[in-house]
This record gives sequence, structure tokens and C-alpha cells, in this order.
Amino acid sequence: MLSIPTEALLDVNVIIASVFADHVMHESARRFVESLDRFYTTPTVQGGFLRFATRPLRNERGGQQQPRLTMAKALDKLREFTEAEGHVFVADDSPFTDLGLRSMQGHRQWTDAYLLQIARKNNLTLASLESRMATIDNPATPALYVVGYSE
Repeated sequence: MLSIPTEALLDVNVIIASVFADHVMHESARRFVESLDRFYTTPTVQGGFLRFATRPLRNERGGQQQPRLTMAKALDKLREFTEAEGHVFVADDSPFTDLGLRSMQGHRQWTDAYLLQIARKNNLTLASLESRMATIDNPATPALYVVGYSE
């Protein structure tokens, strides 16, 4: 496990948790992001935030409810987040065909593996809430930091 980084590429779950106060990891994620000298986002991560924030919610009975944010408010919230001091934009500039398949076991891991690749390419740590991503990280040169895991 990596020590607490001073800069990191943020996985979408860290942004979601730090922005939405009702998220179970809100305080840990917010404190982590605020502790960084620099934090990085990519188009993939930004799009994931927008998709999550504008997705209709389901109530306990499975009925559809309004999304957390309107399209305009979600974009404003993302803009506010990325205009904060310390934010750096990183391009998604690596093909998926360059990915290794180390321990990948399902369709949900494509984006995780891709973000790990982008982090490595830019000499960054990927900060995520997902400890299970460690199975696809390279143990010889780990790039994953799990927020809230060892803080």
C-alpha cells in the first residue's frame, strides 16, 4: 500500500464522495482531496461524475425519482471542482489496446485498468475508494492509493 500522496489522479468515486455530503465516505474523500497539493482529473473521470450526478435515482420500491442534480447544476459543480486551486487536467491519451490484462476478471474493470495506465503514464498515483482495484495494479510498481483504507 502506498503512503498518502501529495498529488493524485482522482477516480470518479473520490470526486463523487467529496462533492456529495450524503455519501458514506464524504468526510474522508473531502479531507483527502483538500490535503493534496495537486489533484488531476481526466475526461473519463469528469464524464463519470456528470453521468452519476444526472442519473435518475430509484426509491426503495424501485420507482424513478429526480436525479441528484440537473444537467446545468452538475456541470456547474464539476466546473467548481476543477477550478479549485491545485487542479490539473490530464488528457485521456492512451489507447485501450495498450492495457495489460493483469488479473482482470470482468467488464467493470476496463475503466479502472485504463485509469491506472493513465496514472502510470503521467507518473501519478490513482486515488480511489475501491480496494479491489489492487488486484489489477502492478504489485512491483503500485500506482493505486485507496482513500480511507489506511488513514
